[in-house]
Amino acid sequence: MAGSKLNILHKVRASSILEVIVSMIIIIIVFGIAMMIFTNVGRLSLSAKKLKAEAILQESLFRAEQAGSPTDQTTTIDDMTVRQELIPFGNEPNLSVITLTAFDISHEQIAQFKKIILIHEAQP
Repeated sequence: MAGSKLNILHKVRASSILEVIVSMIIIIIVFGIAMMIFTNVGRLSLSAKKLKAEAILQESLFRAEQAGSPTDQTTTIDDMTVRQELIPFGNEPNLSVITLTAFDISHEQIAQFKKIILIHEAQP
């Protein structure tokens, strides 16, 4: 087509303004849905920090169960703060609900464990 002449007087059918606006709205909606999906996947995915926090909480839970009579406390392990809370379970004097919560440096909650444990009374 190198030798063909360009016809300047030929009319090209154009889109109306309404068609352009509708297509832009469709593109914006699709882009918005894609961004919401991307944000949710990024926020809810398991990160290395969350896995590390769950491992630290699991170890803290094991130590609390072995101690026999754990108390409310807050400890710092590596760059995470672990808060341990005990609440009596119902009317049972030897059962408690232990709640372990891990926070990062900016005090944002990373992971949380709850478990019912048996409290051992001190032997005289």
